[in-house]
Amino acid sequence: MRHISTNLPAFLRAFSPLMLGRALLCAVVLSAPWQGAVAAQAAQTQGAATVSRADLIRLLGRMHEEETVRADLRKLGFKGENLELAVQHAANMLRDPVIAGYIADRVLQVQSGAQVPIGRAQGLLWGVIDQGLPHLPLRDLRYYYLVEQAVLGAMPVHICGQAVRSTLPPDRMADVTARAAARLNTAGLRNYYRIQLRAAQLGAQRGTLTTTPKRAAAAEALIFTALARHIAAEPDAAQIMDSFARLDRVNNTRACRAGQLFIAAVLKLEGRDLHEALIQLSLP
Repeated sequence: MRHISTNLPAFLRAFSPLMLGRALLCAVVLSAPWQGAVAAQAAQTQGAATVSRADLIRLLGRMHEEETVRADLRKLGFKGENLELAVQHAANMLRDPVIAGYIADRVLQVQSGAQVPIGRAQGLLWGVIDQGLPHLPLRDLRYYYLVEQAVLGAMPVHICGQAVRSTLPPDRMADVTARAAARLNTAGLRNYYRIQLRAAQLGAQRGTLTTTPKRAAAAEALIFTALARHIAAEPDAAQIMDSFARLDRVNNTRACRAGQLFIAAVLKLEGRDLHEALIQLSLP
């Protein structure tokens, strides 16, 4: 965990993969195959010296038109209005001039031989959304995590446990989260996509949010206090604390419950405290 205070208990340190690795922040539906198509095109253009920024932006704007996008989303469980929302979201992301320009710049940097951080050169859309999350206002950031909470709660226990312990392969995580997103109500999915688009725009415009050790330690202290208070109210508090202390060794059922309690505890915070906690959890 970045900048962790030395006085925080071991079980909180053990839980850091979920907290700062954002195991549940695989971009829901951005895991669909058109995301792979962007990365594939990036690889294909690396050797083409004549490819311009404008060429790449035009290419990105056309990618969503492939019928395979709709077909693959159907396979993930999208249908009706949710399917149309997901297809349109792909178009909105790839047509947005700020986001498309950011992706084109990353591709061109790799193409020119510049050393680009792996989180930016690969993952492209995932990376720019991650960068933008901490810049979101509290209302949107809270809603984003409420959806993540719903996705975690919808996972089968064995998958949830692996996700919490960060042992679930990325492809499997992407598939599970996309299928959970497909079952969200249409209004909720529409709002989630709005927030995700805004996060990508902010990530492209502002880059990674910088923090200080003091601010990070204060946020972690807030998280620990909320979690300890939440656990104390449970009848099996001792076992739950043991799950946090041995997160890499407990079974999936216990790991999953720990993850669900963790996110519930954080979301009980309010106002400025909640915002600082969610910003800390969202830092790349």
